[in-house]
Amino acid sequence: MEKVLWHCPDFSLSQTLECGQCFRYRKENDNCYTVISGERVITLEQEGDSIVFYGGEDIPFWKGYFDGDRNYGEIKGRLCKDDPVMAEAVLFAPGIRLLRQEFFETLMSFILSQNNHIPRIRGLIQKLSEEYGTPIDGEFYSFPTPQQLEGVTEEMYRGLGCGFRSRYMVDAVEKVLAGKFSGEEMEKLSTDELRQLLMSICGVGQKVADCILLFSFGRYEVFPMDVWINRVFSHIYCGGEKHSAKELQRLAAQRFGNDAGFAQQYLFHYGRKMKIGKV
Repeated sequence: MEKVLWHCPDFSLSQTLECGQCFRYRKENDNCYTVISGERVITLEQEGDSIVFYGGEDIPFWKGYFDGDRNYGEIKGRLCKDDPVMAEAVLFAPGIRLLRQEFFETLMSFILSQNNHIPRIRGLIQKLSEEYGTPIDGEFYSFPTPQQLEGVTEEMYRGLGCGFRSRYMVDAVEKVLAGKFSGEEMEKLSTDELRQLLMSICGVGQKVADCILLFSFGRYEVFPMDVWINRVFSHIYCGGEKHSAKELQRLAAQRFGNDAGFAQQYLFHYGRKMKIGKV
């Protein structure tokens, strides 16, 4: 099998894949992962500051998927300036990069993420892909397209274990198939306009919408806020004082500006692993 070496500093496969922004990967060993996106599958291995691609196909796609052209050293420098806590969070996982994921898969994945934990989310996505996706590369399955999910009922999703999220998934598929979520048109919308459009889907609140904005559309000024990141941000920057999610987002925007999405990911991973603010 062809091996392609890609020198990419400020990039850790494990930190990027296991920080909660994506769910379709298989860990082969400590340095090697197989990643699936749509109908593409690739095996990659970390070798110092370089990534080995096993198989030479679709390399430009995967470099884009891993946000390979962005200078993360500059981003980390801006975030860490005069902020010792952020510097500690970045040092904890300096190889996190924000992925650029396909819209529909990201939408459905984060609908499934609600009131859920990562192993179970991954299991549900695997079941959904095996049931309705397309076999690829022998042992893997693509994430199903909206067309492949047309006609799947709430009861059928519940049969896979999707629970209360099943109703939301039916609504999402119906609205995407109705043409309300054209990629080109969505890209033209402001972040606030796109957020409101996403929240028109049943069950998609601001947290899920913001995750889609950040991980699919690259709206890096967005700071997804759930109970956990609320607790971490309050503990680190507000002396533990409680604020509304809206107020904390305002404070995050004020503090991090257009780098807020990157800051959120470093803080989320650091706070979750270190159990910051946990009572």
